[in-house]
Amino acid sequence: MLVDSAIRLFSTKGYKHTTLEQIAASAGLHVQTLYGHFKNKEELCTAGAEFAARHCREYFEKSPNDQSTFQIWRRFMNDSVSGLTPMGFGEHKREQLLSPSSLLNDNHLLMVYSAYEDLLTEYLARDFQMDPKFDRLPRLVAAMLWSAIEVALKRCAGLDVGKDQLNDDSAVLAECVGVVDDIETIFAGYIKRADNQIA
Repeated sequence: MLVDSAIRLFSTKGYKHTTLEQIAASAGLHVQTLYGHFKNKEELCTAGAEFAARHCREYFEKSPNDQSTFQIWRRFMNDSVSGLTPMGFGEHKREQLLSPSSLLNDNHLLMVYSAYEDLLTEYLARDFQMDPKFDRLPRLVAAMLWSAIEVALKRCAGLDVGKDQLNDDSAVLAECVGVVDDIETIFAGYIKRADNQIA
C-alpha cells in the first residue's frame, strides 16, 4: 500500500515534489506509520523502484515466448501509460519536459529506468543472439526504448510539435507506441532468435 502510493505520487508529482506526508495520506495512514516501515524518502523511493522493476520483469516473463522484446515493451508501455494518464501530469513535470533538465533529474525515474535498461538489454540480447559483454547493440537499443517514454512525453508537452497534448490520454498513448514503432522499424532486422519463433 505505501509503496504503491509512493510509486503513483513519484510518477505523477515527481520525487522532489512528493512528501512522505502525502504518501502516507494517499495510503490512508499516518506519517508515523510510514516511518515504522521506511526511515526516509530515499529508502521508500528505492523500494518503489525495485517494485516497478520486479513488475516489469514479471510482465516480460509472463509474455508469450514467440513475442519479441519490441512487442512486449509496446504492450507494457501501453498498459503503463494507460494506468498513469488518468492521474495527470503535474505542472512541474510539464516544465521539466520543456526544459533542458528533463525527467532524468528525478531520483525515482532514474532508478526505474536503469532497471528497465538492464531488463531490455537482457531480452534484446536474446532476440539479437548477441552477448552484451561484447556487443553494444542490445544496451544501445534498450536505452532507446526506455528513453522513448521521455521522447513521447516531451512531444506531447509541445516540444518539437508546438502543441500541448499532455492531458490527452490517447495522444500520449499514440506517441509512446509510435516511438517504439520507430525504433522497431530500425532494429527489427537484427532479430534472429535461436528458437526461430520470431521471423
